[in-house]
Amino acid sequence: MTLPLRPKTIGVMGSGKQPWPELAVPLGRALALAGFHLLTGGGQGVMTSVSEAFCAVPQRIGRSIGIVPTEAVGGTDDADDVQTGVPGTFRAVPGYPNPFVEVPILSPLPRHLPDAPPGTLSRNHINVLSSDAIVALPGNHGTRNEVGLAVHYGKPVILFGESEHFADMPASLVRTVSLDTVMDFVRTVR
Repeated sequence: MTLPLRPKTIGVMGSGKQPWPELAVPLGRALALAGFHLLTGGGQGVMTSVSEAFCAVPQRIGRSIGIVPTEAVGGTDDADDVQTGVPGTFRAVPGYPNPFVEVPILSPLPRHLPDAPPGTLSRNHINVLSSDAIVALPGNHGTRNEVGLAVHYGKPVILFGESEHFADMPASLVRTVSLDTVMDFVRTVR
């Protein structure tokens, strides 16, 4: 008995503020048409643009997945939960998930902060490790962290946008403004 192949999950990382529609919209549509799952951080900016375009494709196979940041609720702080071993209750941070996330995954791991020491666990680890490949659009410290994690964990990663937006990224990574190049890249991922 042969099991059906699982659609690949393509993580799209980028700015949580700037939507970059000229990149995100055609990318979201192309990923949906190719039968992939889409994974984002579930927020605004690139995450909303790519997810909306992805979800607009009728009869697609893949789903829009969002790794959603949370905040603790219920009157206990994280220290109490760690000391007692009682899990806290978490809810999505306001503004999350965007309306185009079909599968929200609530993560109690914190957002990546710009001043976090190297090696600090964050929800970016889930974004990267749950993706078969990463397509990075222009972004800030969170996107740089996700690209760094992808390189660290050996995940295939491609930079999609003008080169000047990726000046501080590893020089060994492929940079392109071509959607065809991005799609060829993600199709070759095993």
